[in-house]
Amino acid sequence: MAWLSGKLGGLLHRDKVKGWGNYGKAKVSYRDNTFTAYVADSRGKVMKGLMGREALGKDEAMLFIFEREGRQGFWMLNMKFSIDIVWLDKSKRITYIAENAKPCGSIFNCPVYRPKESSLYVLELKAGIAHELGMKTGDALRW
Repeated sequence: MAWLSGKLGGLLHRDKVKGWGNYGKAKVSYRDNTFTAYVADSRGKVMKGLMGREALGKDEAMLFIFEREGRQGFWMLNMKFSIDIVWLDKSKRITYIAENAKPCGSIFNCPVYRPKESSLYVLELKAGIAHELGMKTGDALRW
């Protein structure tokens, strides 16, 4: 999973996430394409993200919903597959895309992906989907 970087200070202990059944789902649309997204809307869910998943289908995603806008940073520690990371502002418009973010196995060689502008939402997709669909900065998504 792309794991939220920053002050991690025991947040998982306050909001434990056991399985994927604890995640709500949302239909996220881009042009004529719809993804079923697991919704990470608590600190524990944000921190776990896609960690532990074996893969992400072409029509699956993870949607992170933050309490306030910021330059949300993600890393790929302990992920099992590459993803596209798409940051969106409060209007659900794309502000930045990190394509094909690769897993890393050590905190010592694990880059943090961070947008140049603030975002309120982040959508993680199977690697290559953003390019395949022609996603670009300024495009809008719906849910």
